[in-house]
Amino acid sequence: MIKSTSIKNVVKNVLAMARGTLVIDECVQELAKPLSASNIHIITTKPGEKDEQIIERLLPNRIIVTKNPDDFKGHASSYDIGIIDVSKLKFLDPNPSPTKNKTVQSISNAIIEFSLWSKRHGFIITLYDNKKPVFKELTE
Repeated sequence: MIKSTSIKNVVKNVLAMARGTLVIDECVQELAKPLSASNIHIITTKPGEKDEQIIERLLPNRIIVTKNPDDFKGHASSYDIGIIDVSKLKFLDPNPSPTKNKTVQSISNAIIEFSLWSKRHGFIITLYDNKKPVFKELTE
């Protein structure tokens, strides 16, 4: 039998090795597995959970991937929320392989290009199919 302290250490080590944490909105749940496989800690929203609950429970000092950025923009600066907007993409790549999934690669590239893990204020990054992502700070 494994001791509970051992399990805690395993979980702690796994989280320490992850590149960072993303919250995955209900509308883009298909991205959870390939993003997780690319060494990103994933938190998913509950089906039918209201935006206000998501904001208060999951989003302070975190980044959400969503097709509905307007649901979160108004709270971004006060809760230090980062938003990765995938609504301008023609489709979300269904490929489960993180190295072959074009959507996951776009998200990963934006994280690196804009040093998102170190941002501590509200921002939005909008991803596009055939042009560079657009970064914008959100202030009240």
